[in-house]
Formats: sequence, structure tokens, C-alpha cells
Amino acid sequence: MTEGYSRASELLSDVISMKPNDAALYYTLAVSLIKEHKQEAANQVIQRMVAMSSNTPQLHILLGQAYYEQGDTTKSLEELAAALALDNQTRLAHYYTGLIYLKLGKLDTAAQEFQSELSLNPNDLQARYHLAFVLLASQKTEQGIKLMREIIQLKPDYGDAHFELGKALLQQGDIKGAVSSLETAAKLKPDESYIEYQLGRAYLQAGRTAEGQRHIEVSKQLKDKARSRTNQ
Repeated sequence: MTEGYSRASELLSDVISMKPNDAALYYTLAVSLIKEHKQEAANQVIQRMVAMSSNTPQLHILLGQAYYEQGDTTKSLEELAAALALDNQTRLAHYYTGLIYLKLGKLDTAAQEFQSELSLNPNDLQARYHLAFVLLASQKTEQGIKLMREIIQLKPDYGDAHFELGKALLQQGDIKGAVSSLETAAKLKPDESYIEYQLGRAYLQAGRTAEGQRHIEVSKQLKDKARSRTNQ
């Protein structure tokens, strides 16, 4: 729940060694591994769950996530729909469906899915953040900004929320607010080229030319470094 996925995976693995027949533990472990981007390890856990589980909504959600990580959005949507067909109150099915529609550029449908997830789990900050992101992307700026502020109030160290809020405020012409939000994002997520670039733009619009140019240059350097790592 606190997004400490590495520690969660470690603890759950220990518990499973003592309770190897508890399918719910395999589900939670697989989710943690997927969040860590350890897809191969997650797939092994999913296969163990398949071997011991009946046709459960949680199994379909895991398979949907696995297909999503592999880039097969059609099969992923089919598995998530199967989960909801078994139990329309299943958590995370709407959330992952929303992520897929967001990736496909179907913003209205994505927003509906995130809203459906929040109706089941109002405390899901990831669903709330993605709903706010979709609202901003759909030019529903005031609603998106309001929701991003609520998210930050609940989780002050949510770097991406500070970034998206700062970017939206910059587009609205609230330079002071944008600079403040983007500076916070840069502190929470250092060495991210996209944050450095937007912070540079905000400084330039605030008349802080030297700082703006420096951060835009840092953004370029970070991008070049990322490209060189990719090409190795």
C-alpha cells in the first residue's frame, strides 16, 4: 500500500515459503513483482498460481497485467473483462483497463475506467493520479488541477503529481505556482530530463534566464545520457 514493492516482494516470498497453498499471497507477490518490472519472476509466480487456482478474478487480472507488459493490449483487455465478468467489484481490473485505454489514446474511456476503480476503492492514489492526468490531457484543466492538488495534499512526496501540476500551471500562465511545483518535482525526482526541461521553461518565463538555460541544458545532457545507455 505504501509502494514499497521490493520489501513487499521479499516479505511475501518468506510468507509463501511457510504457507505455499494460499493463492491470495501469490496474487499479491505477483503484483509487487510486476510493479518492480520483474516480469519474468512475476510470470513464474503467475504460473504457480495457475497450477493451484480455479477460475478467479485475481488470476485474470494477473494475466491481463502480464499481457500488458508484453505489449498485447487485446489479450490484456480480454483478461480484465473476464475478471469483471466473474466479479464486477474486483479491484484493479478497471484501473489496468484504464491504463490500456490511456495508452491507446482513448481518453474518455480511460477516465471512465479510473472513475469506476475509484468508486470501488476511493483511496487508490494511482487511479486518482491517472484520472487527473487524463483530465489535463483532455483539456479539462481546472478539474485536473484541482484533483492533482488533492493528490499532493494526501501524498506530498508524489513527484509526478507535482510535475503535472507545475506543467498545467505553466500552461495557464501561473508562473510562480509552476516554478514552485516544478522545483519540488525536481527535488523529489532528480535527474529526470522531462522535469528539468519544464523547470527550465518556467524559469525562462519568470525572467530567470540563466537558470532557465542551465536547466534546459541539463535536460539535454540527461537525454543524451539515456540514449547512450539504450544503445549500449
